[in-house]
Amino acid sequence: MTMQKERLFLLFTVLVAVTVSFGNIEKLVDDWRTIPSYSHGFLIPFVVIFLVYLERERLKKVSVSPSRWGVVCVCAGTVLLVLGSLSGLDFLRQLSIVFLAAGIVAGFWGTSMLSVLRFPLLYSLFMIPLPYIVYNALAFPLQMLAARGAAQILNHLDVPVFREGNIIHLPHISLGVVQACSGIQSLVSLLAISVLLAKILNLHGAIAWFFALSAIPVAVVSNMSRIAMTGLLGSFLDPALAEGFFHLFSGWMVFMFAFVVLVIELKTIRLLKGLTRVA
Repeated sequence: MTMQKERLFLLFTVLVAVTVSFGNIEKLVDDWRTIPSYSHGFLIPFVVIFLVYLERERLKKVSVSPSRWGVVCVCAGTVLLVLGSLSGLDFLRQLSIVFLAAGIVAGFWGTSMLSVLRFPLLYSLFMIPLPYIVYNALAFPLQMLAARGAAQILNHLDVPVFREGNIIHLPHISLGVVQACSGIQSLVSLLAISVLLAKILNLHGAIAWFFALSAIPVAVVSNMSRIAMTGLLGSFLDPALAEGFFHLFSGWMVFMFAFVVLVIELKTIRLLKGLTRVA
């Protein structure tokens, strides 16, 4: 197959896949609207555009050289789209969007262009909800960890507490740490933020990985503190503070606290890097 025929085949396949993907994209947007852990998905396309904009100088220097890898990526995306549609696995269907986008870039502009846009394309994975089996496999341990950690925090504060599975019993109230309180929502969002900050601030290698992954323990500990604080307020002030608006507001407050911790961590890393250069 000549390059011209390959490009026509690529264009035809992309047009068919995009047409079929319209409902797929609608489902993805609906997931952002209905799954709290992925409400940040509405922001990811704008972040991806911003990341592409940051690479504008490198993109100007890339020579256009269409690659046959574009056909490979588009075919892979089409296969994922078909498999996901036949099996009902939305994750595969939505993952096909990334492969199709990579195929378009490689097929029309080349692998050098794809290399420059690698990070924005990979970052777009944050907008795709995990398969339910994986989500539940992560949420349940986090749920139990949050209950255990919150109970230990309360115990260290000399507050009478008894934990029974994911139920925390306090003097005047019992808290059930349900799946929504597992902290996976703030964990996913905070991980997306830490990866973005690592890229924007040009962290590299082990330092970048350390900072990005540090969002996981920060999110977990913050969630434990949130549940403990909710228990204290509900037990000793007003049980209504453990639910409704106050419960939601405490979640936002703790998320902001976790974000501040990441910022302090960044400043510490930059300070240590500066001291290393001086030494």
